[in-house]
Order: sequence, then structure tokens, then C-alpha cells
Amino acid sequence: MKLTDVKTYKLEFFFFSILIVLSYVALSGNDPGARAGSMNNYFWMPSAVMQSIAAVYAVFIAIFALSLQRNQDSIHSIANRLKPPLKIVSYAAAGSIYLNGLMLIIFSLYSPPEAKIKLMLFTSLFSLVASLVAIVYLSLEMLSDVSGLKTSSEKFAHLSNLLRELEGWGSSGQVELSAEDMEFCIQALEDEKPDVRMVAAQLLGLLGDEQAADALLRKLADKNSRVREAAVEALGRVGGEKTVDVLVEKFEDKDPDFRLHSIRALARLGDERAVYPLARRLDDKVLEVRVAAAEALGNLGSRNAVDALLKKLEDPQMAGTPVELQKHIMVALGKIGDKKALEAILSRLDSPYPEIRKHAAEALGNLGDERAVSHLVKKLADLSPEVRNASAYALGKLGDKRAVEPLIGILEETDPELRITAVYALGNLRVPQAVSSLIKMLDDDNPWVRKCAAEALGKSGDKRAIEVLLTKLNDMDPEIRRIAAGALGIISENQDFR
Repeated sequence: MKLTDVKTYKLEFFFFSILIVLSYVALSGNDPGARAGSMNNYFWMPSAVMQSIAAVYAVFIAIFALSLQRNQDSIHSIANRLKPPLKIVSYAAAGSIYLNGLMLIIFSLYSPPEAKIKLMLFTSLFSLVASLVAIVYLSLEMLSDVSGLKTSSEKFAHLSNLLRELEGWGSSGQVELSAEDMEFCIQALEDEKPDVRMVAAQLLGLLGDEQAADALLRKLADKNSRVREAAVEALGRVGGEKTVDVLVEKFEDKDPDFRLHSIRALARLGDERAVYPLARRLDDKVLEVRVAAAEALGNLGSRNAVDALLKKLEDPQMAGTPVELQKHIMVALGKIGDKKALEAILSRLDSPYPEIRKHAAEALGNLGDERAVSHLVKKLADLSPEVRNASAYALGKLGDKRAVEPLIGILEETDPELRITAVYALGNLRVPQAVSSLIKMLDDDNPWVRKCAAEALGKSGDKRAIEVLLTKLNDMDPEIRRIAAGALGIISENQDFR
């Protein structure tokens, strides 16, 4: 709640009540015959308090007068808005001056007990602090109100609301912002609060407007690490003529997290100039940075990165390299799709680590080289179900008919995930010899297997599939009826009846 929300008549009653109590406490129980000189050492404190309050209050009045002069066309309305905060500050300052003036009189005429002196001095200090807080807070509030400026808290709330709105628009493909809000975001990058700068950077990144590139580039030197990371991520969406070169320079930053964010941002830009700097990061001291570099090279999809990736994969020291890096290098090579990586990836199918064998199989599927079919068929008998699953999926992507019989054998697996993958792969192959086996899978106890089998039969366009799917339209199970209708729809769309 703002101070200006306090009802003024309640404040007045409270103010005068406090003055009466303080007057009674200060004047009661003092010894008029005591020597006043012993109190001289305490005179400076209430005097300093009074002078401080008077000085700050004078500044407040000056700001108030200035604000009116800058808004000549609406002096009346502005004055009405400023009456409540001015009234509160007036009470605070007047009360503090009264209290400390009263203390000066008491110290001059009486010699209060030591306990009372301490109490009054503490009250004096408290009144000073309270007055200063009220004056500073309300001065800033008034300036913000008159000039249209926003405090950091208000900026943060406004930017957060914009961010939520833009995220909602982004899901519907309608990301837009007014020119005024765009300029506000750029200015907010210079706010004193790091949270405000961070949200502003996130907003500008979501907008992806190149006019914000220069402002975001300056934030790469921000003293707050979260702001720097938000700026880097935003630049990965915004782009800009200078962005690539600047982000490449940041690969040498001492902060590994910052290097990591710089790599990911540069990969998102998809600029070919990033390939060689990213390749050098494959030797970074920090594993997470090396992994990010490999992933980024795969996302760029440049054949210029193949040699560097293969060199790293075939390095003798890779035997002791963590699995995480090896698998990301293979994934990257698979995405790039250069067939000269075939032998290096094939050799990983015999790795003692199941996770490496699995990613090698996936990479071979992405590579698209039919020379890998026989090797992948052997991996359908691997001890690891994940390796078998990845091999079946890769064979489905390669589309080689040599995999038909081995894949039909996978339909007998107890693991439903393996059956689903085998059904999917056979559906991609579209061979008549798989139709009978796929028809049997329509009665599988797993609903996802049944669904995939129906879709696979729909892809086949085989007349035997049409007949059995038509009979399933009268099945007692509504799920079976739905699946059969969907498959028949796929067949009618393909119009490839055999």
C-alpha cells in the first residue's frame, strides 16, 4: 500500500495524538532545580536532526515547484494529485521539528534522568529516519507521477506483463509490440536493477528485432551474469551484422557458463562463420562447453565441420572421454549427413557403453547410408533394449527391405516400446510381406501398438488391410473402431491400392 493511500483525517488524528503523548512524556517528571549545563553535550543531536529535516524538506518543496513549472497546462490537476503526499511529508517534517525543538527546550531548562535522555534521543533518531524515508519515498513517487517515469519495480511489472503477453502471442504466431514499448525495453536495459535489465533483454530476444542488437551487445559487458546470459540468448534470436563476430570473441570468456550461452546463441543464428570457432571449442577445458560446441555444429549442419568432429571422435584420448561428448559428436555427424563419417560411427556400434551404441545407431539412421543396414540388423539382437530400439528405428528410416524379416521378429518382443518401433519401421518399408504380421498387431494388448499397426496398414494400401480394417469398424471396442476408421482414412488419402 502506498503512503498516499492513507486517509488524511486518520493521519491528522494520529499525528496530534502522538504530539500530545510526546509532550506529556517529555515534560513530566523532570527536576527544574537541576543544573542545565550538564546537558550541553546533547544539544548538537536534536539541532542536527532539525537542520537535516529542514534541508530535505526544502529540497522536496523545490522539486514540487519545479514539477508544476514543467506542466503549466495542468497545474491544477497536478497540484490535486500532489496534495496527499505533500500533506504526509509536512506532518512528518513538522512533527520531527516539534519533537526536537521540545527536546532543546527541556535540555535547556531541566536535567532529565539519564533513562529519559536516552529515550528522547532514540525517539529523535527514529523521527529523523521516519521523516527521511517518507520524504524520499514520496519525492520519487511524485516525480514518477508527474514526469511519467517508472520506478524499477513498476518497470519490472510492466515488462513481465509484456513478456507473458508476447509468449501467449508467440504460440499463435502473432508476436508484435508497439514502437513505444520497444523503445521502453531498450531504455530498460540501462535500469539500475539487474532483474529489470534481464527481463528487458528477454523481451527483445523474443521480438527478434535487429534494431535492438546494438543495445543488447552493450549488455554483454554487464556486471551481472544473469543479464549477460539473457543478452547473449536474445542476440541469438535478434542477429545483427556485428553479432557473430562479437559472440565469437566471447568464446574466450573466463566464465564457462557465458561461453556456453554464447555457443548456443551463435548456433541459433545459423551463420557459417561460426563453424571454425565452434570447432576449436571442442577442446575447451569444460565438458559442458565441448558438448555444446558439438551440438551447435550439428545444428548448423555444415559439412565444413565434419573433419573437426571426426578428428575429435577418432582421437586416441577419446577412449577416456566422457560418453556425453562422444554421443553428441555422433549425433552432430548424423545431422550433417556426410557419408565419410560412416566408418567412424560404425565402429561405435561395438562400444562397451550401451548409450554410445544407441546413439551410433541413431546417427546411422540419420546418415542415410545403406551400407549400415547389415550392421544395424545385427544390433537388433543387442543385449540392451535401448540399442535394439534405436537400431529398429534407424532401419525404418533407411527403408532397406533387408530389414523386413528381422523387424518382424521384433514384433514378438515383450517390451511394448520395441513393438511400437518395429511396427513404425515396417510401416515405413511398405512391403506386402509385413501386412499379415501388422494385421495381428491390431489385437495387441497395448493401445499404442494397435494404433501404430493401423497407421502402418494404412500406409501399405494393401487390399488385405482394407478388408480387415472394415471388419474392425464393427468391433465391440470403440478404440478399435476409431483406429480402423483412421487407418482407412489414411488408405483413401494415399490411393495406392494394390
